[in-house]
Amino acid sequence: MEKIIYFNGDIITVNPNNEVAQAILIENGLIMAVGSTEDIRALSDENTKEINLNGKTMLPGLIDPHGHFVAIAQTFTVINFSECSSKEEILKIIEDKLNNNPPKEGEWIIGFGYDNTKFEGEAHPTKFDLDSVSAQIPMFITHASGHLAVVNSAALEKLGYVGEDYEVPEGGVVRTVAPDSKEPNGILEENACLDPEKKKLIPGPSFEALMDAISKAQDIYAGYGITTAQDASVDKNIHELLMAAANANQLKIDIVGHAVQQVTFDLLTDMGTPKREYMNHFKLLGGKTWLDGSPQGKTAWLTKPYYEAPKGQDEDYCGYGTQTDEDVKAYFKGCIERTLQVNVHTNGDAAADQFIRCYNEALKETGKQQDLRPVMVHAQTVREDQLDEMKAIGIIPTFFLDHIWFWGDYHYESVLGPERANRISPAASALKRGINFTLHQDPPVKMPNQILAIHNAVNRQTQKGRVLGEEQKISVMDAIRAVTINGACQNFEEDIKGSLEKGKYADLVILDKNPLKVEVDQIKNIQVLETIKQGEVIFKKVI
Repeated sequence: MEKIIYFNGDIITVNPNNEVAQAILIENGLIMAVGSTEDIRALSDENTKEINLNGKTMLPGLIDPHGHFVAIAQTFTVINFSECSSKEEILKIIEDKLNNNPPKEGEWIIGFGYDNTKFEGEAHPTKFDLDSVSAQIPMFITHASGHLAVVNSAALEKLGYVGEDYEVPEGGVVRTVAPDSKEPNGILEENACLDPEKKKLIPGPSFEALMDAISKAQDIYAGYGITTAQDASVDKNIHELLMAAANANQLKIDIVGHAVQQVTFDLLTDMGTPKREYMNHFKLLGGKTWLDGSPQGKTAWLTKPYYEAPKGQDEDYCGYGTQTDEDVKAYFKGCIERTLQVNVHTNGDAAADQFIRCYNEALKETGKQQDLRPVMVHAQTVREDQLDEMKAIGIIPTFFLDHIWFWGDYHYESVLGPERANRISPAASALKRGINFTLHQDPPVKMPNQILAIHNAVNRQTQKGRVLGEEQKISVMDAIRAVTINGACQNFEEDIKGSLEKGKYADLVILDKNPLKVEVDQIKNIQVLETIKQGEVIFKKVI
């Protein structure tokens, strides 16, 4: 591969001194030198290609520290309801689907992304709504949070939620038509729809369709400047799919997998180190578990009641956990004993208490001292005292700060109330403690737009113009570090990624504007122009 010099731009290195360079030299997929244009040109020869940045900005390739890559791919095979502003719009889309392209025998209507906070009265659709279109063809539509779903009568029968004696998986809720009734209303929470045994009952797309969708998903990530993505829901089927894509040399970005709790110890063994190696851009790094639900779905597990309890719940409703301490600690011990990192879905502060408590006990019982960098995923309502404990243990929080933009007003007015909403995703508090946090969008909950994550970490403004937690704002540079070098550290990859330094991968992203120089309220409008993975251009914006 030829030498390439990029020059005449702002090259934000994200090195320990946060230096901004003028030029960078790459060769064979690696960074060879970073510095002034004069110094870098002195290293060129007759085969060196020069690319003029024309004043544009270069960053390290952006890192998605929490998401569901294959789920993004699967969105190309199902119906997207994320733009619907009413239940009626959902029903019209389904009706059109049935009229124009009805499912074959045995197939379901599968959709995702509906957001009831956009609907009148914030009411979820129910089986009665879906049955009005068809009660015979099974329908399964996932909520925007990924933690609830609405199904029709045919799907309820297929999932076994019929009669008076049906069983609900632990950590799940089947909502009913009345408090004293066993008749489901079609809304399923947490493990009622997420349990692996239930998910097996829902037919999926063909292998060929999924392989094609993987290519399309990579284009989405590359278009956002992402060079390393995560899949935090790897079961045996997803593992086989990603391995097949890797073996076929179909992957052009790095994908870091985390195996779900039920198969973690089947798919991962003790290699003596938590750091794992890629095979054609895919590696399985650690385990993943869930301790609660989502705040916007009001299933996150809080220590104090929701500001407004969901319909049908008592005023002291705090959400709920999904596992017992005994089960959580046993899983943590298994991960620690096998030298595995664990990623733990933890939205509410009661769930954070359980994570900290059980991980501490697991550490003591195993006696292990290795740097395993356990990750608290979301950490939406984590308290100051919990951050102190996390620092002591070495827990890395990855914050979903885009919640402030997409649901901040809802959190302020209905979910958490003003006091707790002003502390959501407390990045500045983590920063003061020297905690290396990261930022994510939890795709497909939201697209992996790390430029928007930087914007929201700096501005913390809702769509109604509220600022949630002025004291929790962080600097642009600290936000950039959260989506680059901190992401690399989370994945045990700080030696090869996350900053533009000699010897690291030539993972690069070119932006039309410098986030350090634009007005902070304009950061979200910065465009990704080009994404480069180990020296190869994998995305280029058509202008």
